[in-house]
Amino acid sequence: MEHTNSKAGMIIGIIVALVIGMGGGYAIGKSMQSNDNTSMSQDTKTTINKTGELNVALDGLLREHVTTSLAVTRTIVDGGSTEKLAGAEAAQTANAVNIAKAVGSIYGEDAQKAITTPFVEHITNSNNYAKAVAANDASAKEMSLTALRTNLRQVADVFNSVIPSVSSDALYEALNAHETLLNDSAEAYQAGDYTKAYQLESEALTQISGGATVLTNGIVASKPDMYK
Repeated sequence: MEHTNSKAGMIIGIIVALVIGMGGGYAIGKSMQSNDNTSMSQDTKTTINKTGELNVALDGLLREHVTTSLAVTRTIVDGGSTEKLAGAEAAQTANAVNIAKAVGSIYGEDAQKAITTPFVEHITNSNNYAKAVAANDASAKEMSLTALRTNLRQVADVFNSVIPSVSSDALYEALNAHETLLNDSAEAYQAGDYTKAYQLESEALTQISGGATVLTNGIVASKPDMYK
């Protein structure tokens, strides 16, 4: 768990560095330097570098959300020890808080607070779905899904409020698709269809990476002065 927290802290450090103009990082396009008139300007290169670093940071945080959430799900379905479940849930919650902090590092404390509550609540309800799957309780699954949809609408609305180019409705649909992949993976895992469970995990990772790209583009559009 120390490794997870350290990794997440490093990612947030990258985002904060970008925001205050200190990101050195990966230097995308560094080898493309040229002395002729067709070469990219230094300003263009800087913008590409910062955008790339932001995308890498967001992608890392969101992919970690998938892996920590499924670690909790599988611990629940496997009937893991209290200690093992607590550790998995701690890593999952830490990641959720770090995602909110990443938003706050760009849009301020109010945005961070606005995203924290529904995001943390959504992982609680996601875990409740896993518990219902493990218990084969259809009623409990439906209750957790109803609560999840409320949380996801709140998350979508918060992101739209700070990144207007990201449609609230489109993001809500994407978040629901994300949860469906995770929930279907839980169902497959509980049924012993591990091939399908891990295939769905791979699909969830790919999908959420696409989400990171959409958010990156929206952030750059909403904060152009940070990417000059």
